[in-house]
Amino acid sequence: MVGSFRVRRVWLALACAGVVGVVVAGCGSDDSSSGSSGSGSSTAAAKSSTTAGSSTTAGSAAAKGVDVGTGKPIPLSVKDMKIAFIASGLGTPLGVAQKKGVEEVAKKYGVPVTTFDGRLDVARQFSLYQTIVGGGKYNVIITLPTGGQQDCDVLSKQAPAKGIVVSIMTIPICGKEFESALGDGLWAPGTLNTVGYNSNPEGYAAYAKTCAKVTGGGKLVLLNGVAGTPNNRAMTKAYQSSGMDIVANYATDYTPETANKDISAALRAHPDVKVIATTFPALTLGAIQAVKSAGKKPGTDIKLCDFTGGGKQMLALVKAGVLSADSYTNNGWVAKAATQQVFDAVEGKPVLRYSEPGPNGVATKSTGQWPPAVTKDNVDQYQPTGE
Repeated sequence: MVGSFRVRRVWLALACAGVVGVVVAGCGSDDSSSGSSGSGSSTAAAKSSTTAGSSTTAGSAAAKGVDVGTGKPIPLSVKDMKIAFIASGLGTPLGVAQKKGVEEVAKKYGVPVTTFDGRLDVARQFSLYQTIVGGGKYNVIITLPTGGQQDCDVLSKQAPAKGIVVSIMTIPICGKEFESALGDGLWAPGTLNTVGYNSNPEGYAAYAKTCAKVTGGGKLVLLNGVAGTPNNRAMTKAYQSSGMDIVANYATDYTPETANKDISAALRAHPDVKVIATTFPALTLGAIQAVKSAGKKPGTDIKLCDFTGGGKQMLALVKAGVLSADSYTNNGWVAKAATQQVFDAVEGKPVLRYSEPGPNGVATKSTGQWPPAVTKDNVDQYQPTGE
């Protein structure tokens, strides 16, 4: 999710204007601190699944400490917790939803959260990790890392050595993105856990196959994640194995303007394109406009599949036949699950090393098929996620 400050401003304007169907609180914030009043810890609202076959962690500050897989549990109590939430970008609906989810869980325990904005910039986010790990002020990091392998050492080695518990959201680190989600493959030892919704090979592959099936396949243009990021590589690999013919694969900055420009260029170079697959709702909206501008009808002349969706606007496009497939995700659920599992581990409760976020952020054992694919045949089964 690399991006410039200009990209952040574009996204911020889109988010605040409600273009992607969310209500954004606190637009314009870079680093912020939020806490809640109250004493002690409350009963965990979300209980983790501990199905056989999945490794778990356990421990309390008074006993062993939090097990992060290094052989040296980290002593930590709820009353001493100081959480740093390091967002990939607060100028996006994703960042806003995750910030809200982290804060909602922490508030139940009276624990403050300080938020840092990566601004869709891999280098900036990596620098934040280094500063926070080296600073000694925080003992919990909750984050969606965009650097993948680059972020491995600081989050899985330096952080635990400094007594910091790390919970990873969405994008696995340490080169784990092509490991299996059916078990602990996406977990990096040295961190507490990974909570994902799309960064696993089974999930991507299942969705790509659904897209091929409902669209009829053919020549395909990808509007992918940022170049070099784990989700970009995973999406590319999944569509390569889908049976469709990838004629263009664009790395993006997640803005509809860039999507419009890239799809317009692709349609000029490949007028016989049959399918466009995107990785974010705003990209889908830009692609739809480009298809219309080319004199073609979205959903008829060119089929579209959106990944990481589930909001009101995307589900409406599925019902209307404009969008052939969407995926049902909620970034707030991811953040809640990741944060709740930190509190569970501190209180000595079992925690899944890799989990998927169920409704309202309940961590569940991975099926490898998350997120569910939404098509016209099943769209009426889903209520908008609120994102």
